[in-house]
Amino acid sequence: MTTRRRLTLAALLVGAASPALLAAQEAPKAGLHPAREVIARYVEAIGGREAIERLPSRWEQGRMEVPSAGLALRYELFAAPNRQFTRSEMPGLGEVRSGIDGQVAWLVNPATGPMLLEGLALQQARQGADPLAPLHPDRYVAAAETVDETEFGGARCWKVKVTTTWNEEYYEFFNEATGLLQGGIRSQASAQGSVEITSQILEWRTVAGVRLPRVTRAQMMGTQITSTVDTTEVRAIPDSVFALPPEIRALRGGS
Repeated sequence: MTTRRRLTLAALLVGAASPALLAAQEAPKAGLHPAREVIARYVEAIGGREAIERLPSRWEQGRMEVPSAGLALRYELFAAPNRQFTRSEMPGLGEVRSGIDGQVAWLVNPATGPMLLEGLALQQARQGADPLAPLHPDRYVAAAETVDETEFGGARCWKVKVTTTWNEEYYEFFNEATGLLQGGIRSQASAQGSVEITSQILEWRTVAGVRLPRVTRAQMMGTQITSTVDTTEVRAIPDSVFALPPEIRALRGGS
């Protein structure tokens, strides 16, 4: 999983791909680079092991645009190792908040009320919030295999099939020229069920020596969504930011 996949409003809507080093690897087809080599190159392309291990807590401000709906909104993301909190104001709806405190993942949406994420949604949230996921494959990935060499997002890519430890399968595409993640195809768990999302990383930025996606475009159910990070600040995030909100504590019986 990338140093990036996180539980943000953007992640809930666009489900960005998230590469991981391999716990196991199937033999590649003739002429294809082994998945282990493809993803090892990706780790180096985004800054290398030492930089990833030092990636600090940060605050981000960004925007999401859905042209077909005439929708544009801003969001804030607070990120620390294995913990994230996101909030955004949805026009005509109110504030949407989501988070993960390392174990518990949740969503508070005025349209649906508060909810705890469970099953696949919880697993995806944990994976996305872990900045060290590319370095510790055994946490999430059971196997990976390079299955094709193909065009994706206008670039020649290695197509890698990932199988998680909870038996989910998805695909990631790695740019042959740069080694960077070009995008992915994954079904994102949501309150409305599983939604297949094709995402493409259009632009990268560097934070504390690590390259992270800045602009991501996704297609889901015929709708295009573009997520852009406008501002990133490296800062210590107080533990209180990641505390479960009262509505979620009530769902857990006050704990």
